[in-house]
Amino acid sequence: MPHLQPVMLHFPQGLHVGDRGIALEEAGVHIPSDTLFSAFVDVWSRSGGDPAAWIGPFRDGKPPFLLTSAFPFAGQVRFYPVPVDLQLLIAPNRSEETVDKPLKRIRFLSEGLLRRVLSGQGLPEFLPEKDEQPGIHTNEQHAVRLQNGALCLLKEEVDRLPRTLRRSAQGGKRPPRLLNRQAVWQTERTPRVTVDRVNSASNIFHAGRARLSPGCGLWFGIQWTNADMPVAERSGLTYREALQSTLALLGDDGIGGERSAGYGAFAPSWGDGEIHLRDPQPGGIAWLLSRYLPARAELPACLDHENAAYRLVRIGGWARSLYGPDQRRKQIHFLTEGSLVAWPSSPAVGRVENLRPEYPASEGDFPHPVWRSGLALAVGLKNRREDH
Repeated sequence: MPHLQPVMLHFPQGLHVGDRGIALEEAGVHIPSDTLFSAFVDVWSRSGGDPAAWIGPFRDGKPPFLLTSAFPFAGQVRFYPVPVDLQLLIAPNRSEETVDKPLKRIRFLSEGLLRRVLSGQGLPEFLPEKDEQPGIHTNEQHAVRLQNGALCLLKEEVDRLPRTLRRSAQGGKRPPRLLNRQAVWQTERTPRVTVDRVNSASNIFHAGRARLSPGCGLWFGIQWTNADMPVAERSGLTYREALQSTLALLGDDGIGGERSAGYGAFAPSWGDGEIHLRDPQPGGIAWLLSRYLPARAELPACLDHENAAYRLVRIGGWARSLYGPDQRRKQIHFLTEGSLVAWPSSPAVGRVENLRPEYPASEGDFPHPVWRSGLALAVGLKNRREDH
């Protein structure tokens, strides 16, 4: 089964990760796995390392580690992406129409709820009926929801939330039905100004920021497959040691957009122990915890399963270089986190792609490759539909 080492990221000034298109006004609340991986390669290169040596094992199908995307956490409760197919959250004796509104608001499930779904159990007893009056909960087994229903967790996990969320200003314990109003993050638009270099004219614009509440942040998991593998060009330095030092440097530099304004800087902390989840089986349905770029040999089988359900996201953006101006990198489509795919039998699932910009010769060549990782990390799903 996947053994994940959790890494917690605390953002004192918030962060900006584009949520829709290229609009600066929007900010997301998770960091995709391919963004994390590219940030590690970039910091490794800027600290004097050879990016070709770092990327080599990943391109050769023998990655020393795999990454999940970074998702929210609140206190000691970690959250995971909701599956694309919401039917997984509904027991066979209930229809989707009875719980459609609560389900469609959920973006992340707690680890306790994730384990329930992985074992083939639905969540009907945790969600209110469609005709239930707002604020009135007659079933004591309902799940607890945060962030206006975007986050969902088990009732027994409430005591692991930060005190600021579960306690009122007077120190009293908030009833579960009132936790729905508590915010793990807040999105805001901050006014910024640019000044024209020629005539000093000012231009106001707004940049989005996601600000995390005290005791909350983002976390991602590392699945080590060969932590003690040496990085080729540095004798004796393992990938575990290299990733630890790279992550510390990245925390100072920041991740995401608007870093010049202080966004994206974080303090990392390595969690104690490992997270043990169900391993995906070849040919069975896997629940993606990372973005996934299928290798050509994995298509179309990974998407042809009758229970597959997936969502695509187009990746664009800019490539930064120490040796020339920033340029737009090539665009590509990934399968998003929460997608359900038939798990291939290959040792390393997915591929690493070079998105190096390509322009006519008269425009000048980009000086180096731009690697984006589509290597998948997933958990196995028990096929509940076959059990009934």
